[in-house]
Amino acid sequence: MADAIVDTVASAPVAVVGAGPAGLMLAHLLGRAGVETIVIDTRTRHEIEATHRAGILEADAARDLVETVSERILLDGHEHDGVELRFGGRPYRVDFKKLVGASVWLYPQTDVFIDLADARERDGGTVHFGVRDTEVLDIATDAPRVRWTAPDGTRHEVRARYVVGADGSRSMCRDLVP
Repeated sequence: MADAIVDTVASAPVAVVGAGPAGLMLAHLLGRAGVETIVIDTRTRHEIEATHRAGILEADAARDLVETVSERILLDGHEHDGVELRFGGRPYRVDFKKLVGASVWLYPQTDVFIDLADARERDGGTVHFGVRDTEVLDIATDAPRVRWTAPDGTRHEVRARYVVGADGSRSMCRDLVP
């Protein structure tokens, strides 16, 4: 398909393949720094929202969400300052705040995704959900490209300086790293 005709060609400093929490957080932080980023994902927004996953966020990640995305984690998340482990029937407390000076937050990845997708929309970021036929081309050059077919059947290409594969461990990008 690399030779297929495309309907639109865009340019951006960064193209991200994968609109899960990692890809959207990267796009969000780059956007806040003034770096335009185009994100694509094969899943629809609804499909990602409907994939329920647990989540524990370290203090810095939770703080980044509160300061730059949404305060919803403070309302719907649960702060944990430690855990209790049992060995031989005896409890042993691991006090996070005492050991490292910070707690963790229980906040499902689904909620992190929703907050980030809303923030990208609010901030005018470009995210294309539900694409197919994704191709990452010319990665060993200074002008990599990403091509895909939108849900309406149109073909698109983004020419970027950097392409980030944030589409998971079973991703199409995983095997492209030279």
